[in-house]
Parts: sequence; C-alpha cells; structure tokens
Amino acid sequence: MIVDHLLGRGGLSVPGLVFGSMTRRRTSDEERIALVRGAVDRGLIAIDTAPLYDFGAVETLLGEALSVYSPGRVRILGKAGLRWDDAARGQVLFEFQDEAGVRRQVRKDSRPESVRRDVEQSLRRLKVDTLDLLQIHHPDPDTPIVETMQALLDLRAEGKIREIGVSNFSADQIRAAQAALGDVPLASLQPEFSLLRRGAERDSLSVCRELKVGVLAYSPLAWGLLAGAIPANIPASVAGRLRAALAECLVPIATTHRVKPAAVALAWVMAWPGVTAAIAGSSSFAQLDEQCQALDLSLDADEIDALTRAFAGLDHAFGAPRPGPLVRVVRRLRRMAGRALRGLGARHRRQ
Repeated sequence: MIVDHLLGRGGLSVPGLVFGSMTRRRTSDEERIALVRGAVDRGLIAIDTAPLYDFGAVETLLGEALSVYSPGRVRILGKAGLRWDDAARGQVLFEFQDEAGVRRQVRKDSRPESVRRDVEQSLRRLKVDTLDLLQIHHPDPDTPIVETMQALLDLRAEGKIREIGVSNFSADQIRAAQAALGDVPLASLQPEFSLLRRGAERDSLSVCRELKVGVLAYSPLAWGLLAGAIPANIPASVAGRLRAALAECLVPIATTHRVKPAAVALAWVMAWPGVTAAIAGSSSFAQLDEQCQALDLSLDADEIDALTRAFAGLDHAFGAPRPGPLVRVVRRLRRMAGRALRGLGARHRRQ
C-alpha cells in the first residue's frame, strides 16, 4: 500500500517514491510513455520533471503520457530558472555542443521574466493549467532571491502553480527564500542525497527540519552505483571499496528482506529524518518494480545504522575538499550523463 506524505507545511502530498522523468538510457518515445503510465498505475502519482530535461522534449512526452488520466490524478513537480538559448546572461551551469557543432551553454536565470516564461512554456508542453509544485532549479547568484520568490508568488496567485520550492539551495538560501515568501510556506527543497552523497545531511537537511520544509532527494541511487552498476573504468581501489560496502552490508540486508539492493538504498534515503520522498528515474519496467519494493520496506534502526557506517568512508571521499578518486568518478559520470543529454537534445531537434 502506497502512503502519501505531506510536503512541508503546504497542501501538497506525494508518495514516498517520486518518479523521475529524466532518463539516461535512450528508449523510444513509445517505451517512455508506457513506462510513465506504468509508474502512475503502480501508484507513483507524483512525477518530477524540468524544462531542461531533453530541452523541453520530456515535458512534451509527459503531456502525451498523462493525457489519459483525469485532471488532478497526477501531481506534476516542475522546475524553472535554466536557459539554453543564445543569451549571454547568467552563470554557466554546463556547456554542450549542438547538432551543428556550435558550443552552447546552459545558464542559471531566475529573473522574474525568465521564471514566468519557463512556467508558461511548461504548462503548454504538459497540457495542464497548473503545476502542483514549481521549484527553482539552481540558485542564480545574479538575481536576488526576493525577486524570484515574488515572481513565484505572482504565478501562484494566478493559479499557474500550487506550491513553491527550491532545488540545490544552501541552508542560507533556503532561509532567504522562506523569508521572501512571508506567510506562504516554502514547500520543498530538492537536494542530492544518497548513501554516497551526504553533504545535504550536514547543511540543508537540518534547516529544512527546523523550518518544516519538505525534502525531495534526487540521485538516491548515486547514478546506479548503489544498484551495483559500477563502471569498468572506475579506479580499482575505489571500485573495491564500493563493492565491499555493497557485498558486506547492503546486499545482505536486501537478501534478508527479499528485495533488490536498489530498494534498500532507496529505503535508507526515505527513512532519513526530514526526507519526504526519494526521486528515482527508471529506464525499464524491471528497474521500476525493483524501486517500488522500497515502498513496502521498513529498515530497522540497526540496519539504518549499519548502512550509514558502511558507506561513511565513501561519503567522506565524495565530500572531501580536494578531489579524491571517488569525486573524479562522480565528475566522470556527470560528463557521461551530459553527453547523453546532448545526444537526446540533438535527436529531438532533428525531428
């Protein structure tokens, strides 16, 4: 049985597992639509998306996939504040090469006019009148948070968004966002959080608990590493440490509960104090079913503690001030994901 959880102090509730619409593996549109509908039919009625995903194509695909459901059946968790046009304004988040071989840039842009444009374009692509949640995708150092939050308050008053959230914000930025919203609660923070990436635990999660802000953890499987997908090009010493933590702790717990290792990694995130839900993307029905096992999995205190200790050293390597071998692995995986995203964008533009 899937139980919904209230997201912060607002009126939106979500399942403990949110379906992530950004995929890394190329599949046909028909397969992706079927997977989205399969997730909803399994009870994953909250879907995370963003204009950046496949440069708008994912939202368009979601609009088609979700058109078979009655209005309000699915909760759409959107984002805004990144642009990939030719404008030279905004801090660069990453660069890519388009199909013509031209270097393009994705920039942070949370100006009111940019946020409004993003929201209105998302509504058109998704074929809905309201986004259940709108989060600022990345903090924009060139735009005062108070200006961005006022734009979101205006969109909320117009009925175009229901709840307001942020993503990748620091503790201080979360406080500034809530202060700018006044009596309107900041519904959510979307941070990266997993057994292998615990920086949020030391920074933003504590302030979210203090302010009663909901938490939607992304990359809870650490790009598949916690599901056992360890690339062959990872340095042997790092791969050995990962395999040891998996084999000596995570896999035995999964075996005890008769679930897949991915479900245990997700359940650890979902059980963390203050975390409302984990966002996980699937590229197959097999992955989707493995992840759904986490919804019925209750780890006891000893298991949670054992997992926390088993991966603690790796977490330290991820968060080290100087790039360690595991940090380099993460960067390499992110570059791989970026290349996949660029390829998907080029395919969409050719259509």
